[in-house]
Amino acid sequence: MTKVNRGASIPLILSDPYFSIWSPADRLTDCDTQSWTGKEQPVRGYIQIGDATYRFMGADDLIPAIAQQDLEVTATQTKYTFANEVVHLELTFSVDLDLQDLQKISEPVTMITVKADVKNDEKAAITFAFSEEICRDKTQEPLHWHKITTDDEKMVWMGKRRQTPLDSTGDLIDIDWGYLYLAAPSSLAITYQKQREMLLAHFPIQSGQATTILAAYDDIHAINYFGTACNALWKENYSGMYDLLQNYLINLPARLANCKKIDDKIQQASITSGGKTLDFITAFSYRQSICAHKLIRDEQGEIVFLSKECSSNGCIGTVDISYPSLPLYLLYQTELAKGMLRPVYKFAALPVWEFDFAPHDVGRYPYATGQVYGEITNQGDEGWPDRGAYGTVYDYYQLPVGQNVYHYEQQMPIEESGNMLAMAAAIYLRDGDDQFFNQHLKTNLRWADYLATFGQDPENQLCTDDFAGHLAHNCNLSLKAITALAMFGKALLAAGYEKEGALYSKRAKEMAAIWQKTAIANGEHTPLSFDRPDSWSMKYNIVWDNLFELGLFPAQLMEKEIKKYLAEANEFGIPLDERADYTKADWIMWISIFAQNEEEMEKIIQPVRHYLENTPNRVPFSDWYDTKNAKVMNFKNRTVVGAMFMPLLKQALVKNLVKA
Repeated sequence: MTKVNRGASIPLILSDPYFSIWSPADRLTDCDTQSWTGKEQPVRGYIQIGDATYRFMGADDLIPAIAQQDLEVTATQTKYTFANEVVHLELTFSVDLDLQDLQKISEPVTMITVKADVKNDEKAAITFAFSEEICRDKTQEPLHWHKITTDDEKMVWMGKRRQTPLDSTGDLIDIDWGYLYLAAPSSLAITYQKQREMLLAHFPIQSGQATTILAAYDDIHAINYFGTACNALWKENYSGMYDLLQNYLINLPARLANCKKIDDKIQQASITSGGKTLDFITAFSYRQSICAHKLIRDEQGEIVFLSKECSSNGCIGTVDISYPSLPLYLLYQTELAKGMLRPVYKFAALPVWEFDFAPHDVGRYPYATGQVYGEITNQGDEGWPDRGAYGTVYDYYQLPVGQNVYHYEQQMPIEESGNMLAMAAAIYLRDGDDQFFNQHLKTNLRWADYLATFGQDPENQLCTDDFAGHLAHNCNLSLKAITALAMFGKALLAAGYEKEGALYSKRAKEMAAIWQKTAIANGEHTPLSFDRPDSWSMKYNIVWDNLFELGLFPAQLMEKEIKKYLAEANEFGIPLDERADYTKADWIMWISIFAQNEEEMEKIIQPVRHYLENTPNRVPFSDWYDTKNAKVMNFKNRTVVGAMFMPLLKQALVKNLVKA
């Protein structure tokens, strides 16, 4: 387990972008819990021992807090330890996020376990209080609640009287529909009651024995997928939340044991690949990356795994969000990686998308109804509707050709085409799924031709690091085009397309040779852009050459680059490039695979841990931060932290555990 003292927010109750509760404080009793958006969604906890009551979770000045002794975070669990003169208390939040089981990662259920060792065996009881704010966002509409009691379980649900699922979209917003559920086995003498704006769960505990209750959220409908209201995948196997929670209560020991199994597996792989520092980082990343997605199945019965671009614009299915997160899913579950790409292929095939390059996104969460990035809005009678802070997104997917929906200059032609091609190829080289590869071959060939034509020296355009603005002659963006073409060529050859594979592989090597002549000006490091020879930037897009042995660039190239990066590093990490002190943690972890030894690896990744432990901003793991003061720039709770698993992916490829 990873012991934590302070720093970034701590994951507690997570399932998807709408049910995500964190602790932003050093101690769980310092303040109330929050949604990842920063809105308070209080969950409070109390223990009664004899005539005394102590608070172990949330803010409540009327009840004294019990001292927090320890905090441990693993891939699937967060464990707090408290103690005073009369009790030693353990509180654990567990989510059975097994990437080998798609149903499990779709289930919006958190197991909350308490275990207390009470001195003198005095009678003890636990009370949890869940705020109404968990079930609503922009309204103050009253909520109602209802108890369900049978011979096998005791449940309660709470939600708005009038439900309007999928009635709004946005970035920093929380769910405004659905039902919060609490559940416990019938053997537990639990009682539920409503007290003002809190739903209370009260139950006795036995000293030395662990007791587990469940907290879950039913969002009714999950995603508007090109005009179809789709449910979360878990509803395929269960008639509803009552049915799902029944299953959980029956299988609690197995569920908790599986969490431990996942934790041990990821911890062992992390330590092998990057020591205790990497173990710390991946423990903070696993739940966040998975739970910033929503998992559904489309009308063709195929898996669709949709990210929310949290705290950057709220887009859904953003290509350059999927790209950095890919290592986690390429390592443990390629079906989810395919699920990231399917909605992009679907939208790109529609008449409204008229470009020869890949889209940026497929809508704004939870509306996958057509790209919103770079849309033309607010132009009087001729403009497309401004979607505002709330409300829904226009159904761009239904429009015919010739509607002039998007600003060309706001697109990411090389970025997204390279991302899609590299991801599709990596997936195929990982699992050899001919059906998926061939299904989208025509589209990929078109994007490959675009990269072959325009990727050598990119014109002035945006890349994934769009906060830095447009940049012409971007060396790293050129690397993306080159490595994506080489990856695609290798995948084509593996799939039996020898002519096409040879063609794109040859083109990639030609481009790589030109790149080296134009980029390596001073012999020591490569520049940010071809026209600025004395500049520098992290060349994270070159990783594919290393991972899949493409033979594009000499090993000495990145050896020199790493030396330059470490020479430019600040206390909390390597800056993204020379233009600013900020960095992206995902790209630091990508380039870490070029470390020549354990010592160099530690120099690259330890500052990321240092940042997580010392950032003054108590938010979920932010991938964009200042390397001098550890302050968060903006982003939080994004799926891109799947990038932290890049060293594990590299180690697996080296050991031939993954097909390459």
